[in-house]
Amino acid sequence: MKKILIIEDDKGISTSLKLYLENSDFEVFLHNEGFYAIEKISEVVPDLIILDINLPGKDGIEITKEYRQNGNIPIIMLTARSSELDRINGLEIGADDYIAKPFSPRELLARINTIIRRIGEQKIQDQKDDLQSDKLKFRDIGIDLTKRSVTKSNKLITLTSNEYDILKKLVEENGKIVSREYIMKEIIGYDNYLYDRTIDTHIKNLRKKLDAKDLILTIRGEGYRINI
Repeated sequence: MKKILIIEDDKGISTSLKLYLENSDFEVFLHNEGFYAIEKISEVVPDLIILDINLPGKDGIEITKEYRQNGNIPIIMLTARSSELDRINGLEIGADDYIAKPFSPRELLARINTIIRRIGEQKIQDQKDDLQSDKLKFRDIGIDLTKRSVTKSNKLITLTSNEYDILKKLVEENGKIVSREYIMKEIIGYDNYLYDRTIDTHIKNLRKKLDAKDLILTIRGEGYRINI
């Protein structure tokens, strides 16, 4: 049974979500404030985190920034802010997805299942890859397929699950173009133009975190490729 940690100070929202997700065969844990959120994540070790932005003590932005220094559990952010800019900002700090209040529990469940399914499929693929090699190497970047971790010059780089999967695919293709459509449908898991800008955000984050603006080339109208 997959575990979900909900960090939300609105008791009505967290309680109703807990009941809904438990009825969908998830084990659900609750935490209602920003303080000790990181400790709660370490205690529960969930498969996915649902994190509200507006929390007492420490907000969701601070928590995500702090957690992403070392952790890569997927995060879906909840917020009353619904603009595209707010969504992009949330992704830039390390969230895997972003949903604005008020929202349908069914929509949230669909987002959760999409992320968990994608990670599960990727783990299976990584296990297959392990039969040949457990690591990919490009320039000074190393990708450990077993640990789903990335290093640059032997220094660990913390990526979100989407960022990791995008980088892995680009390196595997070895200079061939990976289309935006493939990234959206097969990696991010959505078939909706409203989320198209999220690809730009993930690519921007990869360039920044890997400190290599020329590493990933944008091929206008087609997609992206590794600069070999």
